[in-house]
Formats: sequence, C-alpha cells, structure tokens
Amino acid sequence: MKKYRCTRKELYTHECLGKDNLSARQGYYIEADTEEEAFQKMAIRFPHESEFTIHEWESFDIRVVGTYQGVTGNIFSGVIPEAIASY
Repeated sequence: MKKYRCTRKELYTHECLGKDNLSARQGYYIEADTEEEAFQKMAIRFPHESEFTIHEWESFDIRVVGTYQGVTGNIFSGVIPEAIASY
C-alpha cells in the first residue's frame, strides 16, 4: 500500500492561505494501492467535488533543531521553512 497526497481543487469558502492557492494547502494523506483508489477515497470524503490532485507521497526524515516564535506570534518547531526564515 502506498501513501498519496491528495488536494481538493475547489476554492475554499473561508479566508486562508490555501483559499485559491493549491500549493499552500496541506492536503490529505491517503493510503491506497493506486492513484485511482486514492481518488475514490477523496470522492467519498468530498462527494460534491470531482477534481483533486493526486501525487504519490514519499516521506522523509525531519531533524528538529529548535523552536522559534515568528513576528506574528506563531511558534514553529523543527527546521524553519525558507519562506519563514527570510521573513
């Protein structure tokens, strides 16, 4: 069984970073044997939607190097993403 990262293509109705930006969405991690099976599981979860991105997910190890509080008050643990580090 493989793990797939699946993302809804429909625009979100609430204000958030991923409202109209698919790359900002965390997605859903679905265990399935094939992309088609992952799609079917998403279709069951979101019956009113018919388009999803489906990508095979390869996990990786993350090394925690510390905890940081950003200027907005958000606390980040682990390796600081490049976008935040340059913030």
